[in-house]
Amino acid sequence: MFYLSLMASLEYQDKYIVHPTAKYYESPSEMADILYTECENALLERFEFCFLPYERDALRELLELIDRYFKDQSLLEGIGEYLVYHNKSWIEVRELALKTLHIFGYDLGDFDYD
Repeated sequence: MFYLSLMASLEYQDKYIVHPTAKYYESPSEMADILYTECENALLERFEFCFLPYERDALRELLELIDRYFKDQSLLEGIGEYLVYHNKSWIEVRELALKTLHIFGYDLGDFDYD
């Protein structure tokens, strides 16, 4: 859920992608890669018992969206402010990540990024 919350949080992305410091920054590529891998792993058959069917559906939908935008190379178009605030693919993934987080019963306030 933690990686899902990072992708879902505009506040986090503004702080660590748009306004990074030398010590505190986030790699959008790593962020998307890790979330993709976490969703992929969660959907493995051996973890099926861990999730309700609608939770698996939400994870699958997010995984498919990230995969589609990785394939057409639109997910990581631009850097910094453009990526976070203007890249339609990134914004769509962020919004779906937030929706997915809510499906699991969490809000962004449930996570501490610092």
